[in-house]
Amino acid sequence: MEKLPQLIMRNSNLDDLPELTMQNGITLHTHRAGDESAWEEIIESAFGEHHDFDLLIRLGGYDPDYVIYAEKNGRAIATATAVENPAYPGEGWFRMIASHQDARGLGAGRLVCVAALHSLRERGYKSAVLSTDDHRIAALNLYYSLGFRPVYTHESHEERWKLILPKIKNLTS
Repeated sequence: MEKLPQLIMRNSNLDDLPELTMQNGITLHTHRAGDESAWEEIIESAFGEHHDFDLLIRLGGYDPDYVIYAEKNGRAIATATAVENPAYPGEGWFRMIASHQDARGLGAGRLVCVAALHSLRERGYKSAVLSTDDHRIAALNLYYSLGFRPVYTHESHEERWKLILPKIKNLTS
């Protein structure tokens, strides 16, 4: 069976982002030396498989200031990275977005996403693109609430989105 490509979503307007509001005792910081193992733990908890932190560097565009963490009680619980992907020149690329399973429901995932989008806008980007998987319904709900919409880049996308969209709670035009 052919492995299908990830779904692509775009937020075409970073001008009207939600405010960056801290809550539930969560704070934000960008990557610091020593955060590598925390990033790996978050990614493994969220995706069920281990990835070395070096993956971010290999994917390209890495800068420590572009990797954002939400932290509670001194422990990193969510992360998002905001760079540029050569496949989408001039647009921000939103990737490796994850919350530790122990932190679900605290708003940390939304917080790192909003912070990453603010980071992209502050760096002059007008839009942002991300890739995700069909089964990540909670993430898709979050992305929709932040203004991301489907982009059809593969012949399978239309049919896949027809199955996914009825599951999205935050559908707006």
